[in-house]
Order: sequence, then structure tokens, then C-alpha cells
Amino acid sequence: MKKELTCIGCPMGCRVNVEYDGGHIHSVTGNTCPRGEAYARNELTSPTRMVTALVRVSGTHAPLSVKTKEAIPKDRIFDCLAALRAAVVTPPVHIGDVVLANACGTGVDVVATENRE
Repeated sequence: MKKELTCIGCPMGCRVNVEYDGGHIHSVTGNTCPRGEAYARNELTSPTRMVTALVRVSGTHAPLSVKTKEAIPKDRIFDCLAALRAAVVTPPVHIGDVVLANACGTGVDVVATENRE
């Protein structure tokens, strides 16, 4: 089988072509850097994504920007977003503070990306 992907590993956005058979990848072409091949292999075997979102802050209407520290499995994104929708943080919060530990059992923390006093 063949699949064409647009690499999101760097700003180049290369069109990467993958030839595979079931779980075995035979070739990856079209990438201009090693990240393209790594992205294509990962995307077909266990896709992951970074998650960015906003969470409520008690005592204010202005939400707090947060993100996962690492990419999480793609099939867990909506679970993570649901957990963040239910989250409420209390100031003070600083960049890098953990807002949601071990997001939905992924082993990845969600952290604040801004300060809130």
C-alpha cells in the first residue's frame, strides 16, 4: 500500500510517500530531512500530537493557556481535552506549573504556558 503524508516535523511541510504492508514500512521518500522519515514512521505506527488548550481560572473570566509537555497518543486527545474542560486552576500559576498531571493516563503532564497572579 502507499500513503502520502504532509510532514509536520518542521516548517518545510514535505510531501512524504510511504510504502507499507500492514505494520511493516518498506520505504519512506520525499522527506528533505531525517525528521520527515521519523514522522512518517511514527504516524503510521503510533501517531501522537501535542495538545494546546485553555483552562478556567477561578475568580476571572480570562482563561489560562496550557499545553502537554510532550506529544500524547492521537486517540487520547479528546479525553485530554475533556479533562481540561473540567479543570479549574487557582492563581498564582507560573509558566511550567503542572495543571493536569499524567493527563488521562498518558504519563504526560499538562503545564501552564503563561503566568497568572
